Amino acid sequence: MDKRTIAALALILPGMIAFLFFNIYPILYSVYIAFTNAKLGNFPIQAPTAEPLRFVGLENFKWALSDPKFRSAFVWTWIFVATSVSLKVIVGILLSVLYNNKYVKGKFFYRALLIIPWALPLLFSVMVWRFMFDPVVGPINIMLKNLGVTNPPDWMTSVTWGFIALNIIEVWLAYPFMMTVITSALQSVPDTLIEAAIIDGANYWQRLTKVVIPIVSKPIAFATILTSAASFQYFLVPFIYNAGLFEDRFLLLYGYRKAFGSSVPHYGRAAAILLIATIVLAVYMFVNMRITRLQEGVKG
Repeated sequence: MDKRTIAALALILPGMIAFLFFNIYPILYSVYIAFTNAKLGNFPIQAPTAEPLRFVGLENFKWALSDPKFRSAFVWTWIFVATSVSLKVIVGILLSVLYNNKYVKGKFFYRALLIIPWALPLLFSVMVWRFMFDPVVGPINIMLKNLGVTNPPDWMTSVTWGFIALNIIEVWLAYPFMMTVITSALQSVPDTLIEAAIIDGANYWQRLTKVVIPIVSKPIAFATILTSAASFQYFLVPFIYNAGLFEDRFLLLYGYRKAFGSSVPHYGRAAAILLIATIVLAVYMFVNMRITRLQEGVKG
């Protein structure tokens, strides 16, 4: 090898080694754990009285698929994906259309305000919302009482109202991304098409649904797929909000609680749950990419 090749390898190898150690190795190790009986007592250190660490094949996966809490978490995760993504897309399109309206003044000022949730730390935002939804001192329930609601919702201990609160929080956290992507797409719509639709007698709603939205459908589909994947991996927000309440409502949270939040942590079963979630998400992304044909734009 010449000196240039050696110099290139010297620059590349540290990054490659770090990538393999901090990214690939943990993934492969998690896959290995999913096929073992790893739990507190035999992993990572073997206790004298505990069952030895051994390979159990698909036993953890069979347990997960027969576990009622796993099935509940799986179903409710997809329900959350459906509700939160629908709300995020609607809010994103609405704000983008308003922002691109030529009659709106001070667009840069409004844009700076609208992307604030994107700039704030996630932990800070969730803690503020948690206070907002506090059933006793939270501003939301105080406002509802002032409006005449005698028994405002218990957002912290009711699964139904807590689920609604998580949808609201998710929309707040994610709408800046949707708005940014859709706004960029709307700005690329030719004015000539809009003018032609006006000449043909199309009203505003017809121009929006028949001309504008179809043109920007691919960017909207791209943003929708990405944000639905994020909703499927919903973990930190329900964990901070009330982990115990939503343990069997979110797949990743259930896997985490199985490893670190139960009286008898079972790392093998937790790894199997998270591996199933990873496979399901990969299939979901692949199918959606094929259905929407987003890869065609990449291929040219």
